[in-house]
Amino acid sequence: MPDVRFLPSGASVRVDPGTRIHEAAIQAALRDLELPCGGDGTCGQCLVELPEEGNRSVLACQTPVLRDLIVRVPETHDSALRVVGDSHFLVNEELLPDRGSLSPIFRAVRLKVPPASIEEHYSDWARLMRELGGDLAVSAPLAVLRDLAAALREQDGKITALVEERGASRRVVQVRAGYVSSRALGLAIDIGTTTVAAQLVDLDNGRVLASRASYNLQIRRGADIITRIDYARTKDRLAELRQMVLETINGLIAEMAGEAAAGATDIRAAYIAGNTTMVHLLLGLPPRHIRESPYVPTVNPVPTLSGAESGLTIHPEAVVEISAGVGSYVGGDITAGLLCTAISSNREDLFLFLDIGTNGEIVVGNAEWTVGCACSAGPAFEGSGIRCGMRASDGAIEQVDIGPGGATVRYKVIGDTKPAGICGSGLICLAGELLRRGVVDRSGRFLGEPGQGRIVQCDTRRAFVVEYGDRAASGEDLVITEADLENLIRTKAAIYAACSLILQNVGLDWSAISRVYIAGGFGRFIRITDAVLIGMLPDLPRQLFSYLGNSALTGAYIALLSRDHRRTLADVASRMTYLDLSSDPRYMDNYVKALFLPHTDLGLFPSVETMLKNERRV
Repeated sequence: MPDVRFLPSGASVRVDPGTRIHEAAIQAALRDLELPCGGDGTCGQCLVELPEEGNRSVLACQTPVLRDLIVRVPETHDSALRVVGDSHFLVNEELLPDRGSLSPIFRAVRLKVPPASIEEHYSDWARLMRELGGDLAVSAPLAVLRDLAAALREQDGKITALVEERGASRRVVQVRAGYVSSRALGLAIDIGTTTVAAQLVDLDNGRVLASRASYNLQIRRGADIITRIDYARTKDRLAELRQMVLETINGLIAEMAGEAAAGATDIRAAYIAGNTTMVHLLLGLPPRHIRESPYVPTVNPVPTLSGAESGLTIHPEAVVEISAGVGSYVGGDITAGLLCTAISSNREDLFLFLDIGTNGEIVVGNAEWTVGCACSAGPAFEGSGIRCGMRASDGAIEQVDIGPGGATVRYKVIGDTKPAGICGSGLICLAGELLRRGVVDRSGRFLGEPGQGRIVQCDTRRAFVVEYGDRAASGEDLVITEADLENLIRTKAAIYAACSLILQNVGLDWSAISRVYIAGGFGRFIRITDAVLIGMLPDLPRQLFSYLGNSALTGAYIALLSRDHRRTLADVASRMTYLDLSSDPRYMDNYVKALFLPHTDLGLFPSVETMLKNERRV
């Protein structure tokens, strides 16, 4: 068996001949190798060096181990996330649960239970249930019943009951004599394809004690859900992906618990929002059938779990609820996000909800009816597939302004450092500016020849220099190529086509929309004008657009604390009609029409048409 030694860590492992280098790295407990394409060899992100062969670079996912090897793994430098954990500042306070009447999944209830009498000789349990009140069935384990009589009589009926809610029932898990101080904390968690965000919440008053966000470690094995589904086809790889997301979440829990001076056993509840694939990978459920006809998940909704079953480092008997999804591609992150909108309460107006990220999910409707669909937007907004693309972290260009004819470029960089690349919001802004200033035509092709201004030859295609190497972090020119623009156009076309088709299916047009909600951590940083200019968002009055930020996280927070909102969420999920784009031939028609800037039908974008005409006059 060949021996593989990895530098600079020094880790080594013996593997079967023919094992690929990246599989050897996994066996050696190394996770620094990123496989955004899931190991298909198409992204080139897993390059390693073989020092014994003159530092020859090879793809770790494609290169088999046939003899003893020394492999040098390049260091990765993940910067701080731009996505914030606490999104409440973006949400209307009226949508949050009333803190005077919280009904969290778990709570410590202080009660005074009247004593029995000859006239009212109800059992101790019956008197306790009467004081608990509410319309939910109540149960308790035998151990609680054994302690109940003594607890009720020790301090004249004053007790503290620890109560958890599981769907339509409540369970008394402990009864203590007297009014006991019992710290009960909960977690709101959003498991995104790219990022994981979490909040530690005091269940007694709803106060957020700490917030954290981090990259989902699973991105090292696939940039999008389809790639991860393919990667998880073996039990070992599925277990690896589950461990990666648990490591991410539990790392956030440890940081938040440290900030709040809390122990793991203080955390008695968790409410999780995530798309269907992320939920399957969290639970170790095989996700392959999500992308195979007839496209069904293993379970939806997920039954209530315990802390121990979930794998979270919290109280082993904690209540863990997972937001109900609608189908394989409209998951619980979307239904949770709808709690942050008027869609679940307003029966008069019509709303459009867009969660834009690695995937694009769209919902149209109101409290009377909703229709949802999903499209594969692709990882371009996360920087994948873009020559100088990067995630929204320090060094990423997030906004761009271009002078007439493209002669000058001004930009804003996250962290105020030298630019290292272009993130999703910067890419959208840049494409819009290139169109507005006449640097590209509506197909995304550059109008100038190499050598004219900032137009250069890049491999076999033309490119535009956003910043020259002497002012860039890498020392090399930062460019956007025609291939990059084609990638972006395909991404924005998928989103606009999905929106158009969902409206066609309900017999409406854009004029019927009263408000457009833009959800997701990435969506918050999109400039609406730029997104309309390239044809990703509809050309509606700008005041109709509202940013929600991380609505999935806020929805999970709301559901964690409010029984009424948990019921609303379940009702929305059960009533939503799911539209399968892949089975509707009109989707491809809409998609092809949207493969221009902003669209083949410029009449759909009157403000853009006017802007372009005015630019030409200048």
